[in-house]
Amino acid sequence: MIYLEIFWCYFQIGLFSIGGGHAALPVVQSMVVEQRGWLTLPEFIGMITISEIAPGALAINTATYVGVTMGGILGGIIATLSCMLPSFIIVLTLACLYTKYSQLAIVSGALDGIRPAVTALIGVSGMAIMLLTLFDTTILTEIRSVDCIALVIALICLGILRWKKPNPVLVILGAGILGVFGYGLL
Repeated sequence: MIYLEIFWCYFQIGLFSIGGGHAALPVVQSMVVEQRGWLTLPEFIGMITISEIAPGALAINTATYVGVTMGGILGGIIATLSCMLPSFIIVLTLACLYTKYSQLAIVSGALDGIRPAVTALIGVSGMAIMLLTLFDTTILTEIRSVDCIALVIALICLGILRWKKPNPVLVILGAGILGVFGYGLL
């Protein structure tokens, strides 16, 4: 029964997640954490971290992670394939329609209208992760709850990424090293 539930959950996530892996995170959080309780919020953040580090698409990595957690290797396979299936069907259908109707202004307008919605979804997801990381909550309640070490590491990484534009992998590794020293000294 869990396999059918995994399939249906990730089929819906794949169906309603427009804009890629980061845009899918609010949908994944709603389905996996809030509705089904398969992961707690801290486990969800850990899953995102692992999925970001692992090679491959974020949505697929999270599907595999949750599938394996809930149903073993078969659950991982089912979650991964069911997450990809709606995209495959939709892209195949849209490719056929786009080649036929790409010159219409309504098609161009619809695509231009979707872009801000996807940006907002990514922003909300990023804000939730930032608040949980820096303040150990999804809602900022008081300034005393700030994780100063995480805040300093985040600001250093932001500054380096903004002005030096290094390889992001090096910034992630550097943040990990700073975390080992920062949290290891406490």
